[in-house]
Amino acid sequence: MRLLGAMHELPKPWLWLLGIGIFVQMSGELFNNDGSRHVTQMYLLLFLPALILLAQQRFSLELWAQPAGWLFLALALWVVLIGMAHPGSQGKAFYWLKISLLLVFYVFAVASLARHPRAFLWMILAAILVAAFFAWLTLAYQFFVLDKPFTYKYLRNAGRLFKLGWNDFADLKHPVLAGLYFGIFAVLSLAIFVGRNLRFWQALGLLAMLGGLLLYVLLSFSRGAWFATCAGGLAILLMCRNRKSAFMLVTGVVALLVAAVVFWAELQYEQARGLTYRDQIWLEWLRRLPEFWLWGEGAGSRFLFRFSHGSVNHAHSLYLQFWYEYGVVGFALLSALIVAVLWKGWQCRDQFLAKAALAMMAFVVVGMVSDISSLFKQPNIFWTMFWLPVGILLGIRRPGEVAAAEGSPAVG
Repeated sequence: MRLLGAMHELPKPWLWLLGIGIFVQMSGELFNNDGSRHVTQMYLLLFLPALILLAQQRFSLELWAQPAGWLFLALALWVVLIGMAHPGSQGKAFYWLKISLLLVFYVFAVASLARHPRAFLWMILAAILVAAFFAWLTLAYQFFVLDKPFTYKYLRNAGRLFKLGWNDFADLKHPVLAGLYFGIFAVLSLAIFVGRNLRFWQALGLLAMLGGLLLYVLLSFSRGAWFATCAGGLAILLMCRNRKSAFMLVTGVVALLVAAVVFWAELQYEQARGLTYRDQIWLEWLRRLPEFWLWGEGAGSRFLFRFSHGSVNHAHSLYLQFWYEYGVVGFALLSALIVAVLWKGWQCRDQFLAKAALAMMAFVVVGMVSDISSLFKQPNIFWTMFWLPVGILLGIRRPGEVAAAEGSPAVG
């Protein structure tokens, strides 16, 4: 028997609404120089339309009636329960309900648009274009207008990229966040380049955008972003298996080998930096594990640790921080959700969006080892890295399910 509340093909006005809303969520960090303005835009252009559509589709039970859907809802419910009932939780109790509901609306919006691959592709292209524009603009402004030195010594210390440097536009607050943010767009642009049939000028444009994004990631000097971008890029190249992917794989390997020879001294310095005290932080987390392993320390709890070279307020690993806040149940639900969406993506890997989302998941699974700090928080760049691919993989249909054909003509 067909479940009530099925997801239907959406008319064009809804595709425009959802596409604009998700685009604003992804790119608004760059073209807004006021965080409150960005939040207002998301409420009006994304969350409100998603709520109306969700109610119109009677909560879209068909979307959630799959292993990944149940696990996502269970995880959101667990966060709400911990946030409301755990005495160590930070902030007001209903804050966690609000955040979880916003995430439900966001994932639903992404999943709904993902069932219209062509519309989703155009939205992603628009977001990549904006990200690449600001990447190149930042490079030009920092090194030609502000005339900052283009030397390893300066860039590695005071010159790490994380903001445009003009009127607070494209200010991502920290080089690690900036590297991860532009890295996810680099993975998406590579996915479109190797996974779609493109005209020559389209391929050339994507390569130019990819070049700017990768250069920004490199000059953020966030090693976590470097490894995450390599993981996502390698994943999409191995899944596509065509001439373009083979060419990009060989080019990437050669570029890395040449860079290793040319910048050998700099690589030695990077190796000498080690884990930048993360080993001490993780050992302290392990020492405290018996105190919080079951129920956690509460939603939003800070992992405070002072050591010889400074102090931290989170575990510098999403996996460890999530366990610290939500206990073993929360960690198990998050792990199960990741496995479930990866498995569904693998089942649907013949579809382009599934490949792109799997590459994004490869990126974020690596990035969460050392850098990403929170998934349940006010809308931020981590939503693009983690919840966007989760929404895509929830929305796409498995082979054999009634769906619009995934294969669409070349872009343009």
